[in-house]
Amino acid sequence: MNFQKLEKLIFYTFIFSIPFQTRVVLRAWGVGFNEWNAAFLYGTDLLILAILGFWALRFVFGKARFNFSNYDWFLIGFITIFAISIQNASNQTLGFYQLLKLAEFSLLYFYVKSNLSAVFNMMTSFFVFFASGFFQAVLAILQYLRQADLGLRFLGETVLNPDLFNVAVFLVNGEKIMRPYGTTPHPNILALFLFISVFIYYFFYIKGDKFSHSKSGLLIYSVLLFSLFLTFSRVVIFVWMIGVGLRRLIFNRKFSRIAEGLSLKKITVATLTAIIIFSILFWPHILTRIKISSQEEAVSLRNYYNKVSLYDKLFFGVGSGNFVNWFREINPGLASNLYQPVHNIYLLISSEAGILGLTAFLLFLIFLAKNYFKIKFEQPFYYSLFIIFLSLLFFGLFDHFLFTIQQGRIVFWLVLGLIASIINVPIAQPDRARPSGGRNSRSSRDRDAL
Repeated sequence: MNFQKLEKLIFYTFIFSIPFQTRVVLRAWGVGFNEWNAAFLYGTDLLILAILGFWALRFVFGKARFNFSNYDWFLIGFITIFAISIQNASNQTLGFYQLLKLAEFSLLYFYVKSNLSAVFNMMTSFFVFFASGFFQAVLAILQYLRQADLGLRFLGETVLNPDLFNVAVFLVNGEKIMRPYGTTPHPNILALFLFISVFIYYFFYIKGDKFSHSKSGLLIYSVLLFSLFLTFSRVVIFVWMIGVGLRRLIFNRKFSRIAEGLSLKKITVATLTAIIIFSILFWPHILTRIKISSQEEAVSLRNYYNKVSLYDKLFFGVGSGNFVNWFREINPGLASNLYQPVHNIYLLISSEAGILGLTAFLLFLIFLAKNYFKIKFEQPFYYSLFIIFLSLLFFGLFDHFLFTIQQGRIVFWLVLGLIASIINVPIAQPDRARPSGGRNSRSSRDRDAL
């Protein structure tokens, strides 16, 4: 096996392993263990380092490329401001660790951006992600039925029981109901992974993939959708409903010729069947979760964190990775589980890296999206991926995991990398004739890209 094949294998293994939280604690600070005051080495970190190492090796032999765009200067600026903010941190060692994590995922972004078609292709990556999503969906169903974990410690599965402290539960007729985790650290992160897997299936279906139209493919889709509902993640399920409606509206308007030749009957029946069965089985649970009160802990805590995130270190913040330390200093004596990052990545970035850091981060996202829209959207795929991108930005308004938790960070920077890679390597147009050869032919490159 040559090095490039090994690199490709490691990359696809990494994609499948995203939900696994196998890790070791490198160091923990403070009295007692707090997730946000600790440094970890994840199995996925080793896989990222491996693919970055192969990429560096290819540079040595002149067989690698590094795609850098003008809007990437805002990312460099964000990293620089994040580094400067460490001077304000009460725990500067933790600040340097979080800076290293940001650098790691920024390099992952550049790797994905630079190596579409050179190492990996989009279709295989999506299929591996989809397969991993189905694996997580099965685990989620089994966890829910057991109302306990499955003992998969080697994959990093959390010890789960409805009566354990800090396990996500809700009450139905006075009974604690545990939400499933898969091998992720929280049901909301599992929901994100399943959400993306479902939209990958939609892409396969619209593309006319035979498996996605088969009974087996539709069954797997139904399991994925059922498991997404089973997470009871209100924001993610709400965005799924909006995303499905938006995707279908755009598809019918922009791609009417494709729509005319594509039957949506099978997928519509599968979707409605999953919704109906879930509603019949879990109607009391649904009624409990759709009732949102300002007194509910998940809502009141978010409001509280949002308020305390307003601080006096306006320009460079309280230091990278140091929001929880700062929060503990100004609010001592709270219960240990209340010391968490603010549940909004934009407020969190503003708190830790100041208004300058938030501005650089937002400008990076804005110009990345602007360049993406310069592409002539001739395939439904472009819109499907952009809906996922917008969904992640929306999720960031209600939770911090895209910026603080390994699995969320990986998904976020992977999607950004894919968006940027497509700007540089347009997706192939399968319904058009490609040039058969010649110096200016892009056929092989386009084919590899998809």
